[in-house]
Amino acid sequence: MNSDETVENLSCDFEYNFYKSLYKKLPNDKRLICILAEMYTRHGDIDKGLELDKKLVKIDAANPLAHYNLACSLSLKENFKQAIDALRQSIKLGYSDFSWMLEDEDLNALRKTEYFLELKSDLGIL
Repeated sequence: MNSDETVENLSCDFEYNFYKSLYKKLPNDKRLICILAEMYTRHGDIDKGLELDKKLVKIDAANPLAHYNLACSLSLKENFKQAIDALRQSIKLGYSDFSWMLEDEDLNALRKTEYFLELKSDLGIL
């Protein structure tokens, strides 16, 4: 590992620990929940990311991105029925970045399901 990688890893660890610490003080801050959920997922702790995504949907139910992120976490856990329900809800609430939805790595497994094929058909995306 070179010195640039070491500095980058330390920076990422600092940021990760900073947000975890801040969350203890601000457990209902929507932006913080979103950031920390993403960080947990990227660090491989999908269960904690999923827990925070579920929390964010509860406290910010009208946020289409919160539902989209929940769909991503559910897809990573291979809970495809709930994932497609969350994805449909995000679209119902206004999510419209369909090109990203077709590329997002977190949805790779979901895209291989009949649920997703049905959604694409419903949306007119072939």
